[in-house]
Amino acid sequence: CPKSHPEVTQRGKHYLDLKPDQWSLIEELNQVLEPFHSATVFMSGEQYVTLSALPHVDKIKKSLQSQNLESPPVVSFQTHAKEQVTTRWKDLGEFKPESPNITLLAASLDPRFRKLKFLPADQAFGVKNALQTMALAVKQQLRPTGCGNEASSTAEGAPSTAHKDKMTTSFLDSDSTSSDEEQDEEQLSKEAIQNEVLAYFGEQSLPKKDDPLIWWKANEQRFPTLAKLANSLLCIPATSTPSEWLFSAAGNIVSKKRASLSPEHVDMLTFLHCNHRFLG
Repeated sequence: CPKSHPEVTQRGKHYLDLKPDQWSLIEELNQVLEPFHSATVFMSGEQYVTLSALPHVDKIKKSLQSQNLESPPVVSFQTHAKEQVTTRWKDLGEFKPESPNITLLAASLDPRFRKLKFLPADQAFGVKNALQTMALAVKQQLRPTGCGNEASSTAEGAPSTAHKDKMTTSFLDSDSTSSDEEQDEEQLSKEAIQNEVLAYFGEQSLPKKDDPLIWWKANEQRFPTLAKLANSLLCIPATSTPSEWLFSAAGNIVSKKRASLSPEHVDMLTFLHCNHRFLG
């Protein structure tokens, strides 16, 4: 076991040397904390998609359950850690129809996790239905709402009797015709979304190492409506860590010796600090 150097450490400080059983305790504790460390590092990223992977935090519990520990204090810590994960993240991987879980919707739009294998079959079906409803709403918002050519004003005199009768019939029938056309268009939109969603979920999952954003860029034409939803959801960070880093960077820039910087210059320096790797 590592010990302090007798020529460097003062003789009165040698009592700080850890004993063999304490080193064993640390090794087991490190084994328990490793899954938390990996999840924390991954979820704190800002150069890749993180929100869609958030439901997989539940895998930490499975990792803890597979560990064989001997030290009673570490076993107690492991049990408490599992309870905390269950309590704090219990709603993370649960779908509720009245309030769709944005993390599950993001996971469904991530081609790596689109099969939603981490969910029970009924909840996975509910997520897909919620996604289809959202996609239909997006498509309706994007649908052109402009009316056709409006009738010009009768500035050149009154129309003939035959023409007036034709206009009257056309006017009276326009309401039902317009309503039928709207219903047909709505039905076509609904069917198009259903086909798009079925085709998307029917494909094979993307390998975990691949970038879902690159996949969506290449397949945007095939799934135009879902691509817009993916762009809206997959850009959301899973944690506030990236924004907290930004405040830390700004705090390092504005010091006592640089307290006279204008807000505009602080913004510029912060931007350069956080994006210097892209400047070559």
